[in-house]
Amino acid sequence: MSAIHYLPTPARALDRYEAFKAVLPQKVAQARRGVGGFITLDLGNVRGKDAITEQAQFDWHFWIYMCDWDLHKNGSRILWRRESDNALAGAVLSQLEGEYLTAFEYDEHDDCFELHFTSGFHLNIDPDFYGFEPTDDLFMLFEFGKNDCLSYSPERRFYQAA
Repeated sequence: MSAIHYLPTPARALDRYEAFKAVLPQKVAQARRGVGGFITLDLGNVRGKDAITEQAQFDWHFWIYMCDWDLHKNGSRILWRRESDNALAGAVLSQLEGEYLTAFEYDEHDDCFELHFTSGFHLNIDPDFYGFEPTDDLFMLFEFGKNDCLSYSPERRFYQAA
């Protein structure tokens, strides 16, 4: 594992993070398990359809990947990234649909995030330095109609990616 060299967060990227927090709460329209331990959350209202897949697109698309994550409800862990049963993972994640994301907290000292939802749900996002590199993104946050996204990695911190 290589040493982490923190890069300063560009003001524009940090402003984008703060702007997203300012539009909370956002309704969870879809919560799905992706390949491996990746998850996606679609937030807000339907804004259109994807030209290729014809799937609905929402105000926000939050892709969580290359990290450790744990989903809790009322203080008990109910799902984690390493769950191998995809049907179980899908069923648990679907419980977030219709809930609201109310807070998106960041701890810059340990590069961890905590997302708070209604009904007692919260999602912890932590770096996984055993499985990934410090340059790997923990998440990408896409806003409908934008040509780039907000990303975060322990080394690069918040940055905008094309």
